[in-house]
Amino acid sequence: MVRSYRFAVSNEEDTIDLSNKIITVRKQNLIHQFTKVLRLNHESKENIELIDGQSKNIYQVKMKSDIVPDTYVKQVDFFIEDIKESNRELQQYIKFYIPVIKNENFELMLRKLCELGVQEFTPVFFNRSQKKYLRKMKANSYQERLYKILESAIEQCEGAVFPKLNPTIDFDEFTLKIAEEKKSGSSPAFKIFASERLSGVDDVNYDIDCVKKTQGENLSLLVGPEGGLTEQEVDTLKIYDFIDVSLGKRILKAETAAIVLFSRLFIS
Repeated sequence: MVRSYRFAVSNEEDTIDLSNKIITVRKQNLIHQFTKVLRLNHESKENIELIDGQSKNIYQVKMKSDIVPDTYVKQVDFFIEDIKESNRELQQYIKFYIPVIKNENFELMLRKLCELGVQEFTPVFFNRSQKKYLRKMKANSYQERLYKILESAIEQCEGAVFPKLNPTIDFDEFTLKIAEEKKSGSSPAFKIFASERLSGVDDVNYDIDCVKKTQGENLSLLVGPEGGLTEQEVDTLKIYDFIDVSLGKRILKAETAAIVLFSRLFIS
């Protein structure tokens, strides 16, 4: 069985020349994968696909020439044999406001939501978020790590378009952002947040009706941090037309709640 691999090229380092049907890869971690891990050559049988992360294009490629073993390789050229369009992107545009939480849990949440198809993330520092996690979140080196996590997730799930990762904002900045959206008429059709208040409620028919209405619509989704949203935050969300939904009878951790909220709306 022929194995398939998908890699994301770098818009800063690599070159896609559609007129000559050549992709030149200079990103060193990719070159390491090609030459040291997969040991590709122009006769390799593996299916290699490259994506640029910006378009839905999937470039099916073949290595142009062999690599001399044990030499430093500055670049690898590939012939573009075919270009197809990804059919794994969601039709709806999904924004997700995710809470600043413990770093490893935040990374898990980000990766899984990316795999599920979220197109835009905005980390929010809520009133009950812990400040010790915010400092690292804003560091440039950590932002680079998060971008790599998103890139890896897209490659793994055979997507093609990288989601947008916005800077971290606090709840006041979030309020200004959604107020401006509402004023300009650019708000998504539905804005939904997971409510701990509704956990354990037996009658969730309203939630089911809400889920049915969202089908095919663009959405903004939100979950709070560990400890939940404050009364003031909940009231503010409702002022700006966010709908609260139940995620069942149990109180979930933030990263679990985020995955479950998405799944309730999109996975039947």
